[in-house]
Amino acid sequence: MKRYLFVSILFLLLLSAPGFAQDNFGSLRLDVEGAAAINRNDVAGARDEAIQDALLKAVLQAASKLLSIPVTDRRFEPVANALREQPDKYVNNYKISAEKSQAEVYLVYTSINLALSALNSDLHRMGFIRATKVDKTDIILLDVRGVRKYSDFLYLKEFLKNQVGIVKNINQRSFAWQQVHLELEISGTAQAFADELARTGRYILNTREINKNQIQITFLPRGGE
Repeated sequence: MKRYLFVSILFLLLLSAPGFAQDNFGSLRLDVEGAAAINRNDVAGARDEAIQDALLKAVLQAASKLLSIPVTDRRFEPVANALREQPDKYVNNYKISAEKSQAEVYLVYTSINLALSALNSDLHRMGFIRATKVDKTDIILLDVRGVRKYSDFLYLKEFLKNQVGIVKNINQRSFAWQQVHLELEISGTAQAFADELARTGRYILNTREINKNQIQITFLPRGGE
């Protein structure tokens, strides 16, 4: 009875997961810390500056993902200079989860939802992404096993959505007991995507079928489970 109950609950949760099936990555959520110095006891001013710092950091992180260039790389400096003028343009909304002043510095912890498609379009317009470049995409089948909790599925969903330079589209194919079967459109190779999965340290990878664009992963049990 428990088995059928789990499948039913998972099915309902999959259906209610917004933007996952056929996600075109029009938006991206990032958790970012912002900071600003408190000058002349102006806490309110420092708070506003800390929020702007968080917004800019989020936009730069998103651009870094789209361009596959680290924020700290010197090649990224022209991008940062171009985006620094109006980071608010790419922010759909944000939420402050915590804030505090510490050693004359004001800190804010934010969850920021970005208009990724608008940012991508502007990077094209500014010439940072070649409009004539056509990325080769492939379809791979991802067989996910050991999905014991919905939080496992949410972790995988967030991971896939953050792979904006690799994963282009996600389609849910089917589900079974503790399993989810996905079809992914990726830019690059199945091996490169498998390497990113391995770096998380959350999965056991069966690599025998990678050359056939099929990847099987199993969640590693975590402490206390």
